[in-house]
Amino acid sequence: MTTQLSSGARLLAERLGTLLGGPPTATPDPQARRRALAARATTTAETTTATATAVPPLPAYVEHLLARWSLLHDLPFRYLVPDARLLPAESIRFFRLDTGWLEQLRAGALAVGGDGSRERTATRTLLPQVSTAVTEQLPLVREVQRTRMSIPVAADLITEARLAGELSATEGAVPVTGFLLRSALVSGWPGMEVRAWASDSPADVPSGVDPDVLARNRPDLVVELLRLERLSPSVLIALFRGAPRLVWLEEPPQSVQFGLEAAGSGWQVPIRDGAGRDVGMVAVPMRSASPVPGVVDVAGLARALDQARPLPRARGGAAVALSLLQAPSRQRFGASTPPS
Repeated sequence: MTTQLSSGARLLAERLGTLLGGPPTATPDPQARRRALAARATTTAETTTATATAVPPLPAYVEHLLARWSLLHDLPFRYLVPDARLLPAESIRFFRLDTGWLEQLRAGALAVGGDGSRERTATRTLLPQVSTAVTEQLPLVREVQRTRMSIPVAADLITEARLAGELSATEGAVPVTGFLLRSALVSGWPGMEVRAWASDSPADVPSGVDPDVLARNRPDLVVELLRLERLSPSVLIALFRGAPRLVWLEEPPQSVQFGLEAAGSGWQVPIRDGAGRDVGMVAVPMRSASPVPGVVDVAGLARALDQARPLPRARGGAAVALSLLQAPSRQRFGASTPPS
């Protein structure tokens, strides 16, 4: 049985035939039409994927900006601490950054230009490349922030390191950890130094060791500092490349001064040998006839030190000063040892 088509139906059949590649006057076969539409969908998907794959790399300043965000720069503080009770006064909180959250942050930034299927496909294709570039940029964000180099210089350094094979594909698996400190120490010592080590064993990291000497002799123990910044007069944030086993908070070197140590209702100072090691303690005498209370009897202190640890000759000012010297305080936070 032959079905006569109206003029409108014939026009529609001609257009469908032209689109599907069949004879312009032939009645469209439903199965052939479905096959043709499936082929067209496959071709469109391949074209979209090829277009997304051909997306050019991001400019260096965009990669740097994404790296800044990955180190929590420019993020509202309420995203870090949504409730003040999570970070009470005189407290420290250690944490590890969620890589999934950071990946969504970068994906959202890349998708700002549009929310169509082509843009989403391009974002999914570009995201691994961007994540790798951001990971490579992380160690240089602090250098750029401290104006030690510019963003183009940082990009050139990364390109050179990539060409030299100095960047490992496994670096992306290195976690970023850190801490938030809320304390009067932050405002009292704005130059406070932060050090992180891969071991908390006293054999590897002695309590009184010079950190610069240790870092020079044992670079394998150093956990790189990615960010150290005061978010407010009393809040400090620090981020590390890796998970340290030991973190130091140390007063700045310029805080070396003379002082006494409290001992009940009185005061005392350490007795030190020629190498500066503490070998005992001695009570500090005060001037009884002084109109101002709390004045040290320096001559009496020298005699007390001579009695406790005699020297070949009477102590002079330098030997007394050695006992009065107060080195910068250092607070240790270890993974397996109690804080000292």
